[in-house]
This record gives sequence, structure tokens and C-alpha cells, in this order.
Amino acid sequence: MAFRMHRVQVWSGDIPDRPGAAAGILECLAHAGVDLEFVITRPRRGEPTQSTIFLAPIDETEHGAAARAAGLTPARDTAMLCVEGDNRPGLGYEIMSRLAVAGINLRGLSVSTFEKRFACYLAFDNADDLALAIQLLAGVHE
Repeated sequence: MAFRMHRVQVWSGDIPDRPGAAAGILECLAHAGVDLEFVITRPRRGEPTQSTIFLAPIDETEHGAAARAAGLTPARDTAMLCVEGDNRPGLGYEIMSRLAVAGINLRGLSVSTFEKRFACYLAFDNADDLALAIQLLAGVHE
């Protein structure tokens, strides 16, 4: 069986690097009924008091106003693909090696498993690399 793959519009924003900053963003979105699948933060390079938070999905028509009120905007410079399916040993290697052989560089990567399932979020530099990744990964079977 093939993976389930779909493009994801990531939203992002800068937050203070202190306890409770991410919780404040998540509170605003929770009150608006946003059901997030992906949340990650990382420190801002060269700015030790700031971090960037990345979240998805946020439906711009339904939840965009709440996200904007929380200081978030669509990360238009990030093309992200979510790959989901049944987990098995070596699957991460197989996915990553196909991308590497094709010369595709990842901007970001997040992989998690739960019981026998996995979710892999791949961030690319552009939509062309994302489209090629979809073609390459369509040949990988669970």
C-alpha cells in the first residue's frame, strides 16, 4: 500500500524564548478550535532571546484570523509535505535515501511514530522539490 501524502501550509511566527510563550500561541488557537497536527519551535540564530514557532494545519478561511491575532503568518517560503503510513524498520532510511539520490536538500525534517503508524513532515526549499519528492516517494510501499 502506498503512503498517504499531502501538501501542508505551514504558519510561523516569532516568540520570546521564555516559559509560556508557545503556550500563549497555542491557547489562542485552541480557543478558535484549531486542531494542530504539527508544532515545532527552534531558536532564532543570532538572537538568543527569540524563537520561531511553526504550526500546521491552519485553514486560512476558518482559523486564519485567530492565527494572525496570535502573531502568525503563512510561511510562504516553506514547501512542506506530510507523509503518513504504516511504520517498519528502515523506512526512514528509504525515504531519505531516495531524496538524497535525487539531489533534494531538506530544509527541515520531523518524524514521529505512534504504535505502528508514522508521520513524516518534510520541508523543502521550493515547490518543485516537493513535487519531485511526491513522485519519488510514490514508489515506496509500506
